[in-house]
Amino acid sequence: MRAPKTLAALVAATLALPLAGCFGLPDLGEVAGRAGEIAGQAGEIANHADDLAAQAMELADTLSGIDYGKVSRLVVRDAATGEAVREVTDQAEIERAFEPLSGINGLADAPEAAAEYVLELWQPETQKAGQDAGGLQDVKVLETTIYEDTSTVTIEVPFIGLKLDLAASGETADALRGLAG
Repeated sequence: MRAPKTLAALVAATLALPLAGCFGLPDLGEVAGRAGEIAGQAGEIANHADDLAAQAMELADTLSGIDYGKVSRLVVRDAATGEAVREVTDQAEIERAFEPLSGINGLADAPEAAAEYVLELWQPETQKAGQDAGGLQDVKVLETTIYEDTSTVTIEVPFIGLKLDLAASGETADALRGLAG
């Protein structure tokens, strides 16, 4: 008794599949196509996640590799005008303000708020073999942008082209803002 019902269900399903479009149901080709699209999108998202993770690791390495004893100055600029608001040469003050960046928990979306300050960290270029020490110049090694009414900060390492928006704590953003004076 059970076999005829199962057989009847299989026959009904077999007959209904070619008619799926008549009932507003997607055919198997459409379902397979959508599944392929979704799989492709998932792959792209995974690739972006891998890229972001690599960039975050690169930034962490860069931040940990900055020798604050070698930093010659920090220039604080008004983001709207580009004018220097303050120049800080006290290495301890610079290190105290930037140290909390190493404890940031993650990446953030680009803030919609207006940029408030841009902090440029400069240090002497590394002397190369045969180069005259008198010809050394300062190079910008890090640029940090602080935004109005948000704790998100943007960190940019110019010489490697790395730029990330980071979710900082309010205390970290305030410490960086405090460098403006």
